Amino acid sequence: MDVKVPVVQAEVTLLPELSRGRRLLTTGKYRPHIVIGSQSQRVAIREGNRLTENYLGVMFVGGPDAMEPGDTVEVKLALMYFPEEPYNEVQPGATFTVREGPLIVGYGVIRSRGLESFPLPLPSPQGPLPSMSDNAL
Repeated sequence: MDVKVPVVQAEVTLLPELSRGRRLLTTGKYRPHIVIGSQSQRVAIREGNRLTENYLGVMFVGGPDAMEPGDTVEVKLALMYFPEEPYNEVQPGATFTVREGPLIVGYGVIRSRGLESFPLPLPSPQGPLPSMSDNAL
């Protein structure tokens, strides 16, 4: 089913200290979060055991199929929880970090934002979508 959702072009850099790259970036299977804020942040902000930042779910849908630690590439990100999450902060010029849970794995900047028809994965009658751990790369 095609759904019109916001899609952004962004420049993303994977941290060079990561032990491995990320794969399947154009298939919609890599679904990290972004947190709008300083690109230099390297530790998640917590209150006790609770993460206090606004995690925004995204789905990589364009760019290279793979990235290695230290790579900087242009990618396309679908803002997949729109309209329930309006993604108001995700605008051209906004900087962000890329998160896998509390782990910061990269950073980037939004270059442009538009709407595109995109086939979003929907829960099937057989069960929910795979979890992030099922899509570990």
